[in-house]
Formats: sequence, structure tokens, C-alpha cells
Amino acid sequence: MFGACLMREPDLVAECINSMVNACKIPVTAKTRIGFDDTEEFDYLNNFILKMKGVGCSTFILHARKAILTGMSPKQNLNIPKLNYGMVYDIKKENPDLEIIINGGISKIDEIKNHLTLCDGVMIGRSIYQNPYSLVEIENEIFGTKERPTREEIAEKLLEYLEKEVKLGTKINHIMRHTVGLYHGQIGSKDWKRYLSDNMMARDSDFQKSKHIMTIVQNNEKANQVSS
Repeated sequence: MFGACLMREPDLVAECINSMVNACKIPVTAKTRIGFDDTEEFDYLNNFILKMKGVGCSTFILHARKAILTGMSPKQNLNIPKLNYGMVYDIKKENPDLEIIINGGISKIDEIKNHLTLCDGVMIGRSIYQNPYSLVEIENEIFGTKERPTREEIAEKLLEYLEKEVKLGTKINHIMRHTVGLYHGQIGSKDWKRYLSDNMMARDSDFQKSKHIMTIVQNNEKANQVSS
């Protein structure tokens, strides 16, 4: 992924991609916006992509918003510029040999399915981070996975992973900060977030406190079963 400001310098981007392709054995992919400031044109984006294709990149993740480089914060750039999925579809249609993955504002299963009829893949960011358990639904509906682990089962696996990583020197907060949304939209969400905030988010968090997580989880599971 590179900053949208580099879209103004396609030759430099192609040079960087070329260096990476020649320096490693794994595929090099590129993630970019569809435009910047007053530039949101199919030909510009297509030529930009073709330059990267010419030096060995064949997978592109396209965030279907242009970037406003001045006068708008990074947070605002995630919401204010209008989505233009059509341009991403047109890029795929023009370049059927390239792997085109669409990104930006996608959160629902039906949306994913619709995009997959016109693109090779879908990238989801904020929606998954806010509600990581929605990955279970995606696994079931998109990939046909039969298993449907409960949040309690996930928490048990998480603790096993956490214990292993702590022994390797990983900081607890580096892992647990990504689990804040586990109970998104569920009874007990505030209790879960509060416990993590009070005990798991500091740089020097004690692993022993993580073992009390299961008490919170089990209480939440019971409360949600009663309400359902």
C-alpha cells in the first residue's frame, strides 16, 4: 500500500514496485485509491495500474474513493469522498487478466456477494475491526464453512494463543486491543470492553489477569442466551 499522494508520481511508484518484485520471491500487490483531489478519471487510474502491471504487479486492491490530500484529515478521507464502485468494476472489465479486489464501505454479506460478481475479491477493514465476530458469518455464507464457533470457544482459543505469544515476548496489549469488538451489538459488550481497558491494554499488562476473561465471557454468553 502506498500513500495516495504517490498517485501523482506513477513512474516513481512503478520504480518502487519493480525494486520490490526483483528483491523478493513472494507476489507484490498494490493498494491504492481511485484518484486524488480533482483527479478521478478512468484513464488516469487505468494507466497508473498498467505502469505497475508492466513491472510485475498483477494484484490490485482498489479503495473506491479518491483521496483529498489537503484540507481533510485521514479520518475524514475514510468517509467524505463519495464511493465510486463503478470505476473499480470498469478497471476489472478493462483488465480481465488482473486480480482486482474492491475495498471501501463494505460491511454486509449481500454487498460482498454483489461485488464478487464483478471483482475478484473484497477487502473489508473497519467493519471487521469493529465487529470481528462477523467473520463467522462471512465464513459460513461466502466460503461455505460449516463450523460456527461461539464467542466463548473463540475466547478459549484466544487465551491459548495469548499464553503462547507471551512466552515468546509478545506484549498482551498488542493482541488484546484487536479483540475489543468481540461482543459488538451483544449484551455484555460494555463489561468486555471495560475489563480489557482496565486490565489488558497497558504495555505492562499481567497475563494472569487475562484468565479472568472467561468469567466475563461466560456471564455474557448466559445473558445473551436468556435474551434470545
